[in-house]
Amino acid sequence: MERDSLPTDSHAQLKPISEQQRYIVLDILRGFALCGILFMNIEWFNRPMADFGDLDSSQRGWHHSADWLVSFAVEGKFYTLFALLFGMGFAIMWQQAKHKGNQAVAWFIRRLAVLFVFGLLHLSLLWSGDILNTYALGGFMLIGLVLAYERGNLQAFNHSAVQLKLAMLWLLIPVALTVVVGAVVSARQDQQDIQSHWQYQQTLDARAQLLISGAKALPIDTASTDLSELQALEQAAAEVADEHQQNLSTSMAEQLVLTTGSFWQATQHRVTYIPLALGMSLALCLFVIVPLFLIGYALVRGEIIQQYQHYLAYWRGLTLAGLGLGSSLAVPALLLASHPAAQIDPWLNFTAQGMNYLSQYLMSAGYLGGMLWLLCQAKWLARLSGLAAMGRMALSLYLMQSLMLSLIFFGYGLGWYGQIDRAWQLLMAVVILLLQCGFSRWWLKHFHFGPLEWVWRCLTYMAWQPFRR
Repeated sequence: MERDSLPTDSHAQLKPISEQQRYIVLDILRGFALCGILFMNIEWFNRPMADFGDLDSSQRGWHHSADWLVSFAVEGKFYTLFALLFGMGFAIMWQQAKHKGNQAVAWFIRRLAVLFVFGLLHLSLLWSGDILNTYALGGFMLIGLVLAYERGNLQAFNHSAVQLKLAMLWLLIPVALTVVVGAVVSARQDQQDIQSHWQYQQTLDARAQLLISGAKALPIDTASTDLSELQALEQAAAEVADEHQQNLSTSMAEQLVLTTGSFWQATQHRVTYIPLALGMSLALCLFVIVPLFLIGYALVRGEIIQQYQHYLAYWRGLTLAGLGLGSSLAVPALLLASHPAAQIDPWLNFTAQGMNYLSQYLMSAGYLGGMLWLLCQAKWLARLSGLAAMGRMALSLYLMQSLMLSLIFFGYGLGWYGQIDRAWQLLMAVVILLLQCGFSRWWLKHFHFGPLEWVWRCLTYMAWQPFRR
């Protein structure tokens, strides 16, 4: 019997789960994911968010190796893992809320609304790369989906195994579309077409670079509908150059305000980014976050996470398959994405991105399997238990990381923006994580919750929660 089929008590009071009811394995996994997120995020306090996703071509030597290592082992893997954990936590709290019989939907709406506000404040006051509002929006969608499974038109699919399969298929839709579109386009081009297209793109890019460097543009009769081949090339090169200049101007404007502006000026700049950030969040939710939430939800509904020790062979297989297949895709994807040809030919870049996305999912699954494989062993459970305190304070520590990094890199703090190379950033991240690990263990000896977790609970339950021990 799955937990959500148990009877409810309509008179019980809804309240946070006690420390004895917590799943320490989820806290450890959450702490582990938080570490990976810092290794990813720290770069984007030192570079413009307008360049997000682009490899840093300025890095050399060990710094280039560090940048490549993060792209290979970290980028995209840990927010994926965090999304899985969000879905697991949602399932546990949903079951508890339903068992108490009290306004479960209203309770979750309040909880997600508070998280969304935290995200907007984080985005406005600290950093433009916030993920909290994305998780909140995805949480609202997950509530609707779960209600459809339980009470609506999708009740035939209200089984954890079915939901797990559907979520995995959903997650692979964007990757599959990328592969299909790329295959169709490639199949319709013969070798001569491909070579001609490549030569044209090289010529176009070279001319655009000359225009960017200040070369005089050839005269073009824009009113004419019959341009010569040379004029058509010049017009296309001018458009590419204009787009490049606009992107460069956006990056330079961000660098200027973050290096020389006051806190208020930087905040004003970040506020202008909110509409774009929310639009990107909605797209990310529809194609990535919600199916990841649903996978985590199904793993808890099926009692797999609660009884994870019984699945040792499964975790071992998931680790080897996820990391093996993921690595075999990640390496060629990164090599292809960093090749100059991918910057000229959009289809090469498109292929590299599709391979990279699939490798992220596979390696995230490998990390999840690897951690659970280790946690099945008592000695590793004891060794990794220090991460549990970080996991219990993940919201506070995540925002603390942004506060610390903003004061280190931005102009209204130490002003080290753009001055710390990649390897030194990783060393800085290690120091921050060691400090946070010690701090979180000390804090939880004196308080029941992290500071922001406590505020979150008070606002969610609309009641004062115990704080000091």
